[in-house]
Amino acid sequence: MTMQRRQFLTALGLGAASVGGGLMLPGAMGWGGRAQAGGEDVPARLLLWITPHGTVPNAWAMSPPGLPASGTGVASIATLEDAAWSRILAPLAPFKQKLSIVEGIARTSAIDYERRGAATSGWDLNRHHFGQASLLTCVDPLQRAGSTCIGGGESVDQVIGRALAQPGRWASRVYGANHQHPYNFVAAGEAAPRVTTARQAYDDLMGVYMPPDDGGDPRVAAIQRGRASALDLAAREYDAVAPRLGTADRQKLERHAQLLRDLEISFRGTTPGASCSPTYEALGHEMDRFARVMSLVLGCDMTRMVSFVTMPLRPEEFGLPVGTNVHQDYAHNSVAGPDAAFTAEAERGMIEYNLFYARRFAYLLEQLDSVPEGDGTLLDHTAVVWISELGTGTHWLHDMPVVIAGGANGVLRTGQYVRYARSNRVRQGYSELSIGPAQNQLYVTLMRALGMDVDAFGAESTPLVGGGSLSLRGTLPELLV
Repeated sequence: MTMQRRQFLTALGLGAASVGGGLMLPGAMGWGGRAQAGGEDVPARLLLWITPHGTVPNAWAMSPPGLPASGTGVASIATLEDAAWSRILAPLAPFKQKLSIVEGIARTSAIDYERRGAATSGWDLNRHHFGQASLLTCVDPLQRAGSTCIGGGESVDQVIGRALAQPGRWASRVYGANHQHPYNFVAAGEAAPRVTTARQAYDDLMGVYMPPDDGGDPRVAAIQRGRASALDLAAREYDAVAPRLGTADRQKLERHAQLLRDLEISFRGTTPGASCSPTYEALGHEMDRFARVMSLVLGCDMTRMVSFVTMPLRPEEFGLPVGTNVHQDYAHNSVAGPDAAFTAEAERGMIEYNLFYARRFAYLLEQLDSVPEGDGTLLDHTAVVWISELGTGTHWLHDMPVVIAGGANGVLRTGQYVRYARSNRVRQGYSELSIGPAQNQLYVTLMRALGMDVDAFGAESTPLVGGGSLSLRGTLPELLV
């Protein structure tokens, strides 16, 4: 399917501007997107792609011609020769004109959380735990007595999904694994529903887990009626109970009602106007299978917000011996520093680890870029953002590797490398750090690119060493057209 995907999707009509073969095409569905091409409204979408353990900075970062040696700077990579790409990012070179590689973003709200927690008894300060809990929320995690912390608020994907939601379609989808803990939350302490396998995600998209009623089997019709009746009953009970509840309980019930509405969409199979029926392929790595499904779910306009949490890798997948403890023996020793027992072998192993993920990310971009849509491709109208729970396997929070692919309908700049100055002095635990702009501002930038009128997300300021505060509000203008 990979070799013929463009022809296959063109034959289905995905991305075309007319109706044919009995299919209602995404381009004819009244998308209400940010851009028009040939009279067709094209929506902008967001896909978050999350990996664990950060990266190896000296094998990830680049210095393309024209990038200043210090301070904040921007340089073009649109024509950068393949030989000039870093070891880890080299698989992305074919998409150089559609990338923004961003160096210097900080997990500022998590850093401030650790500063306050350093002197607080009983707080869970494992950076994996609170790094995962706050990656998409940018607020303090929720502490749980006798257990690890968990998300302390609604995650950015849920906020964006609700803003982009279309009638009869899912507001958002969460696909993939957990890296110890969830990343996506509908509210404090409440993880968003997650689909864990590509096959299940495909069935979720197509509705094929329930046989169609062809009139020949009365049991099928009975199942369909029973499911619909159960959902109708739940909706009526919600209407009856909601007025008698307090604010907090009513909000919980409303979130439950939204999950029921999503379930109803699943029972109906494909939503009105999004009729497409390709074949599922159990080929390649599970991440590649998910890449094909995510290309379908976005191309068929079943949702405009997808989060994908990548599968943790077995050591033999990227060249380490079977049974190797990647976390303890490699990630923790992969970057030189005062808190790490650095070894060249650990560095080599984590470079190969990240290179494996980079190849999977490149495959996802290939799938999205193979879908013709309007005057470009599905990738051109999507922002695909690669982020990680940590900056490095040695648990940095002050240097978050970020890759943004696609232009979200031309609103995001592409073909560039952005290096932010680490010029803000803050405290982390009992030490001090110099950091760049906040991750919160990255999310605000993405929200603005998707048409949302916002200026802040999560925590809005943090104290600076020596007095005063650093604002975490606003956008990163270097990323916007």
